[in-house]
Amino acid sequence: MSVSILEMVMACLVMGLGIGADVALATFLQANTMGNKRAVLFWIVGVTLTHTLFPMIGYLLAHFSIYSAPMISPVIGLVAFSFIAYFVIDELDVGSEETDDSNNGQILVTVGLILTVSWDALWSGPAKSAQVIGWPDYWVWSSFLIVGLVVSVFSIVSYFLAKQVDIKIRQPKWMSFDFGQWVQLSVVSYFGLLALLRYTFDVQWLWWKLLMVSFILMAIILHRIAIKNIAIKHVVIKSLAIKDVVKKGEGDISSLITLS
Repeated sequence: MSVSILEMVMACLVMGLGIGADVALATFLQANTMGNKRAVLFWIVGVTLTHTLFPMIGYLLAHFSIYSAPMISPVIGLVAFSFIAYFVIDELDVGSEETDDSNNGQILVTVGLILTVSWDALWSGPAKSAQVIGWPDYWVWSSFLIVGLVVSVFSIVSYFLAKQVDIKIRQPKWMSFDFGQWVQLSVVSYFGLLALLRYTFDVQWLWWKLLMVSFILMAIILHRIAIKNIAIKHVVIKSLAIKDVVKKGEGDISSLITLS
């Protein structure tokens, strides 16, 4: 059965759409947290490489009947979850203000997100092994590059679309914590939970349910931290007030001694 090059390209576009949809979503949600061009480039290059190489690896595993990938899926889930958890904990640490730590945390969460949205691309390889029957060898290997290019375009378009939308939301007066931080950490935590449940425990949840759980858990955590910070602030204010009173009292005593 002969296959035209147009059919090959269309097959690659469909595959790129299938494994690149979650990349587009993750890019859109994370676009405004990518602080500089280096972070944006790291993300785009990362998802492009993984969505080019992972399907190729999956194809080779299926082609040579080496089925070791299921054994390491739980490990990938734990690694992705750990990287993202480290970032979230670092962001919640009020005392952490150092730029280097912040940059390291951003790199870790980016790697965790890349693993989360890319690992499923590995399983597109075995399906591709059935799709490419009758294809010339150079078509097979070129198809992986086309798929990676499609995913790259998805991420770039999604990034610029998110930047153009740039929705401004006012901080609700009743909210005890920062609204923007809540949204950012909830979305990041969603991908961490997704990696842990999907790859480590093989549990499939509807995406909106898991996202809702992430928002609720992060709201509870941030609210408790806000209450704790308010209590600490009150203690500090009282301590400073007591010190001022004591200092003023000592000054008055010194004045009386001088007058006498």
